[in-house]
Amino acid sequence: MASSLELNKIIGAVLVAGLVAHLSGTLAGMLVKPHHAEHEAAAVEGGGGAAKPSGPAPIEPVSALLASADPAKGETTAKICTTCHTFGKGEPAKVGPNLFGIVGNKHAHMEGFAYSTAISSIDKPWGYEELNHFLTNPRSYAPGTKMGFAGLPKVQDRANVIAYLRTLADTPLPLPTQEEIDAANKAYEDAKAAAEAPAPSSSSAAPAAETQQAAAPADDSDQVVGMIASADPAKGQAAAKICTTCHTFDKGAPARVGPNLYGIVGNVHAHMEGFAYSNAMKSKTGPWDYKALAQFLRSPKDYAPGTKMTFAGIKKPEDRAAVIAYLRTLSDNPVPLP
Repeated sequence: MASSLELNKIIGAVLVAGLVAHLSGTLAGMLVKPHHAEHEAAAVEGGGGAAKPSGPAPIEPVSALLASADPAKGETTAKICTTCHTFGKGEPAKVGPNLFGIVGNKHAHMEGFAYSTAISSIDKPWGYEELNHFLTNPRSYAPGTKMGFAGLPKVQDRANVIAYLRTLADTPLPLPTQEEIDAANKAYEDAKAAAEAPAPSSSSAAPAAETQQAAAPADDSDQVVGMIASADPAKGQAAAKICTTCHTFDKGAPARVGPNLYGIVGNVHAHMEGFAYSNAMKSKTGPWDYKALAQFLRSPKDYAPGTKMTFAGIKKPEDRAAVIAYLRTLSDNPVPLP
């Protein structure tokens, strides 16, 4: 839909806007949001076997890694976050709050910043494992957060980022004690054991097809395209408002972090003249037709490998259809409906 940090953002935006790339999303996320991937329930063999675990995957702790973590690597990862955050002491907020002194502080730590209820309602400090859980998956940690960043899957990356954030303080929080490390490890092992425990067996003889939660299709773009004609552009516009942090929508409006999106439907991928698109977008030779937009909005990273966009994507076909229906209206001559 747009390019990496760009179109991706609209989607990230559209879908809930992300900070900017990687840690941007991460840190931005740090103060703003999360959610864990859902696991599919296994089919009950013969209609009565024990189901396999279906809970969220346990989060590997960082406490034991922090003493040897590399703050410099964490700082490098966090540079892209500067689009939405500041890090220096006393610096003003941007889209997200200033992050100086966040480690060990309360969740809504920056005075005067309009935090979401999902973050401000958490009545405990940003401890090391709290930050770890948030950076793994913002929406899972703070359901209802506006943050669309998918999270940092690698525990070492999270440890480096947290080690860097720890340095942003007049008096850095002490590293975890051995007792705290042991407690974090035990909680992790307990969570793994609980996740691996089989679910209660079903007494019914329902066919496996009825007891198994179907996985989302690898490509449901045709389904989305078929819904666009009846989709509500107003709902798509409402969803896209958060995208205004990184994109503009009016004809002739200048780019922001991402390109202007007027006239994107049916246009070439790198449609805005003069905008520095990523290679992931520039290499796309086809137009932004309905199918391409549906695929991109579902998973930007799968559609354009190498994109800077960290947004996880819009999973519901009807939501993607509404967003595309809205984008279609942003044109002097809208592309004909499917």
